[in-house]
Amino acid sequence: MSFTTVIVDFTAKPGMRDQLTAMLGEAIQMTIRKPDCFKAVLVTDDDDADRFAMVQEWRSADAHREYAAGLMGNPKMAAAMDLMALPPKSRYHSHHTAGGGDWGGPGHLELTSTDVEATKSFLTDVFDWRFEMWMDDYQGWWAPGAFMGGLRTAHEAEGGPGSTPYLVVNDFEARLEAVKAAGGTIIVPPQTIEHAGRFFVFAAPGGLCLAVWESASQG
Repeated sequence: MSFTTVIVDFTAKPGMRDQLTAMLGEAIQMTIRKPDCFKAVLVTDDDDADRFAMVQEWRSADAHREYAAGLMGNPKMAAAMDLMALPPKSRYHSHHTAGGGDWGGPGHLELTSTDVEATKSFLTDVFDWRFEMWMDDYQGWWAPGAFMGGLRTAHEAEGGPGSTPYLVVNDFEARLEAVKAAGGTIIVPPQTIEHAGRFFVFAAPGGLCLAVWESASQG
């Protein structure tokens, strides 16, 4: 499956952060209703409270550009621009994920580590991966020209560091029942990430650990 991650950077005028984030929250609700948008979440900058970004996943960069162009005539967009110290800036990262077809193939690889910063530095120095904080203790990463995923701290209950591929679907309930019927064991029951999507984690026969992900726009 091919897709494009779009990172739109925002800087609020002094004292305008809360108003701007509230308006962008409304924008997220509108964005994830678009059939070509898989995900849209707002992330903050730990070092500067007035800076934040909207991280989106689209079927293509052109789909996002067309959508963004249509926003220019929206009065709410004009009001939001008045709250910004700088015009928003979009960055595009295109990906071609593994898997046979649009649905059922891996679209995200979650890594866990007992020392996230050391792992991050290693992968950046050796393989030129890029990282960006998405939420508390969860960093998104991009491998050059090929794949993306997340990095977080390993929990004790997980038995140590590891990796979990997330398989992209558009029929969440059906896949959940199919996993059970085929002898899979649900490890993490269905969970919802607001404005982004939902997932569950399971063990396949033989002990292989995998996860299923459905974007909010597909549910």
